[in-house]
Amino acid sequence: MRPALIACAVAFCLSTVSANAQPHTSTKYQYYSVSGNTALEVYRSMLARGPRVNGAKAYASTSAQSSQAGYLVQGQSCRVKNYSFRIGFMVKLPKMTNEGRLPPLVRAKWVEFSSFVKKHEDTHRAIWMGCAKEFESRVAAMKTGDCDGLDARAAELWGEIRKQCDLRHQAFDAAQQRLLVKSPFIKLVLGTSRPGSTTVSIHDSGNRSSAALAH
Repeated sequence: MRPALIACAVAFCLSTVSANAQPHTSTKYQYYSVSGNTALEVYRSMLARGPRVNGAKAYASTSAQSSQAGYLVQGQSCRVKNYSFRIGFMVKLPKMTNEGRLPPLVRAKWVEFSSFVKKHEDTHRAIWMGCAKEFESRVAAMKTGDCDGLDARAAELWGEIRKQCDLRHQAFDAAQQRLLVKSPFIKLVLGTSRPGSTTVSIHDSGNRSSAALAH
């Protein structure tokens, strides 16, 4: 059992270019059940029932689907009309089925940990929203002589912003990983496991099993 942050799982599809608009967004939270009478049992329940991201086990995950609509109008220059941009997020989180029966110490540390996990996923969502807004504002300022050129430039810009956004996610994950391994709940798990049965590592490697916060 190794808390580790893994690669981004959010996928966006670029269908057309943008004008001066703000993204429309919706977020759904989906919960998977976890249970146990000790911190270690709860942890193992998360590993068994939690989401999989790129084949790896995760504590939580965020996925998204995006769509854009509008049409290009060719005049003296090419512009976009009736543009809309929508992003729908799905956030999967753990939820205790027997929280009231946990020992007070374990319950307190679990509540703190589950709050940390939700905040982590919500921050990844906010990072993606910031990237989407940046894309819109920069494309809105574009002006080309023909619509093919505008569409190509917008697609190239989106690729650049996606790379920048990935770096923001990676920097955030690196900082969060340092907090994750110091989490009181994780420390409790490590303290109640058999010697040598649990290791904490920042990075996943190969096909070894890992637990992760994912986005």
